[in-house]
Amino acid sequence: MPINNNPDFGNSVLFPAVILKPHSCLDRAKPMRHLRVPSAETQHWLELCRTQNWLQKGAGVLSLEGGLKGIPLSETAPPESDQCWSNNSIFSAQGLTKGPEHWSEHLDQKLLQDIGEELPNSYEIQGDILIVKLEQQTRQYGNQIAEAMLKQLPSVRLVCADNGVIGEFRVRDLEPLASRNEDISTITQIKENGVLISTDPAKVYFSARLSKEREDNLSVAKKLRKQLSRPLRICDPYAGVGPSLASLLTEDNLVSECYAGDLNPASFELLKGNIEHFISKSPNILNELEIKNIDARKWKDELGNEHKIDYLLVNLPHHSIEHLPELLPLLSTEHSTVIRGWAIIDRESLALQEGNITSMIELAGGNVEYIRCSEVKGFSSSKIFMRFESWQTFS
Repeated sequence: MPINNNPDFGNSVLFPAVILKPHSCLDRAKPMRHLRVPSAETQHWLELCRTQNWLQKGAGVLSLEGGLKGIPLSETAPPESDQCWSNNSIFSAQGLTKGPEHWSEHLDQKLLQDIGEELPNSYEIQGDILIVKLEQQTRQYGNQIAEAMLKQLPSVRLVCADNGVIGEFRVRDLEPLASRNEDISTITQIKENGVLISTDPAKVYFSARLSKEREDNLSVAKKLRKQLSRPLRICDPYAGVGPSLASLLTEDNLVSECYAGDLNPASFELLKGNIEHFISKSPNILNELEIKNIDARKWKDELGNEHKIDYLLVNLPHHSIEHLPELLPLLSTEHSTVIRGWAIIDRESLALQEGNITSMIELAGGNVEYIRCSEVKGFSSSKIFMRFESWQTFS
């Protein structure tokens, strides 16, 4: 809305006809009176009408030809002849009503009262799937809530209730509540850093909140490539569906060999398809690519203890530190290598983690050149999500 701190209230321009510019996000309503004002004076007249209760509630300002605006007036506003309008004219035109600003406005008022304070106040969207947690008292209204969300959010195809985590791989127990065209498939695509990633929130873990961490993975990889003066041999043994590999594999001349896998069979199947997609977007041809559905701690055996990895990602937050000693044999020797990992730890133990990880590396025969452990975000009242990055050389 145009605002002018020094509006010229004395000048008004009258047009014999009202020609409205198209408005993309508001719906047409019944004809109502509008005050025609210069665009620069819009804020002044809006404030005046609002203060006097002359502004039609729920109606939008019209855009007119010639840089003019049409302010919707209520039935209590004075006629055009009133001096308060400073000779600005009033005309009748079909108004614009603002659409609902929140999905709850699509619910019946009685239903809203029944739900009360238990109305969901947040949700997560992965691709075209919306995931919402419902309190026990609101579960009976799940379908109505989901339909309201679909009406408000045209990019959403499926609304699911999040019933907590289940199974060995601690994936979400998702209950489809409502969908468009009866499509309840939980497979979806997420675009991150310009690359499409297929995922399935009902079967695998994916966190869009870690996208910044994945951006930093790329920055660190470029730094290591520059130091080694060659493309990298990378390993992501807890790859999930491969979000960390998306930017690495699509970067020009960054990776020469890639070893990736996940223990979750559903993640493994999606990972294979995603890596194929990532590679198709890259001008480079990998010298070696291995994708396996195995326990990450078995990778050293799969690679014959060849010590060939330059860049290792360790993302199994509840067990990353515990698994680290069995992953160190993967790392190359005689030059710098990098580990970037994430772990959930007790908040009070953060200061101890650099020493803890350094001891593990030294015990495996490595010399730590640089190490940094940092809090990424809180996890609970007593625990945090930590990132660790270490540069080391093994002889």
